[in-house]
Amino acid sequence: MRFLIFGSGAVGSYLGVTLALSGQPVSFLSRPHSLDQIRQHGFTMTGSGPTTTLAQPAVYSDATQAFTNEKPEVIFLTVKAYDVAEAASTLAPLLHPSQTVVSFLNGINNEATLAQTLGESQVLPATLTTAVQAPQPGTIRVERVRGIGLAGGHPRLTAIQETLELAGLSVRSYADAGRMKWSKLLTNIVSNASSAILDWTAGQIYRDRHTARLEIEALREAVRVMHAIGLTPVNLPGVQVSILGRAIFLPAFLTRSLLGRIVGSGRGAKKPSLHYDIGRERSEISWLNGAVVRYGLETGVPTPVNQVLTQTMLDLVHKRRPHQEFINNPQALLDLVST
Repeated sequence: MRFLIFGSGAVGSYLGVTLALSGQPVSFLSRPHSLDQIRQHGFTMTGSGPTTTLAQPAVYSDATQAFTNEKPEVIFLTVKAYDVAEAASTLAPLLHPSQTVVSFLNGINNEATLAQTLGESQVLPATLTTAVQAPQPGTIRVERVRGIGLAGGHPRLTAIQETLELAGLSVRSYADAGRMKWSKLLTNIVSNASSAILDWTAGQIYRDRHTARLEIEALREAVRVMHAIGLTPVNLPGVQVSILGRAIFLPAFLTRSLLGRIVGSGRGAKKPSLHYDIGRERSEISWLNGAVVRYGLETGVPTPVNQVLTQTMLDLVHKRRPHQEFINNPQALLDLVST
């Protein structure tokens, strides 16, 4: 099975290198600014075991060239949510009905966007729970090995799952793609927007009882929205999301203690992903907390905390408010929720 990794960031690099080292033919589609670095130095993966390298990978910055030269059967789409429409437009004239796009995208409705352009039959929803970072192009740091979820009834799901498992990856299949994606959303929003806004670690969020309560209510809103659209949290590989979905409705002091331990051990001093969006004028917040708000409006479920987190993040991302107003100032954020 021939793979093309569309997006050579942390997720794509990790999946592609793992498959390549297992003997699968893998090529990478990368942005031009990363191309020379990867071509010259290849990939180096550290963290969960011995350091491994993939020298001289097949890497391209032009999708047409990658499809022509490599003829991939499976495309792993690992871009950010805000790039999905552009990626779909790039893929549309190149994709053959026999090829499958596996969507490793965080957030809600990305697969619908792909299906509108590419056709539903060519899209396989997926999620990765293994924690990885890419400090620079070609460098992958695996922080916590968990696994992969694949969902739906796509005819190639079993073959792709078997190939991933032969590469040493833990894979679980799900009948309901929506349930899998919404469960992943819960893990993505945990102390993400709030800690980015305040420039705090996840541990700091839960050590402060006021911001912890804010965080817990944001999760409760998301689960209420899930219930309103007929979904319940499901466990993902290595992540007990169904327990999280119940635990957040315990008394706040118990939830705060539980989540504080889980998040503190899972993320440590690492900055949340949304932290890097501030000032960049692009963010996945609209597909994460913003999705909770949109579906809350559709179902009549109030989502005031997620609405404030989404709007505040967008203001910071697009430089409509100074970040300094919120850094180490939780009261500024709390005041927005109470107004």
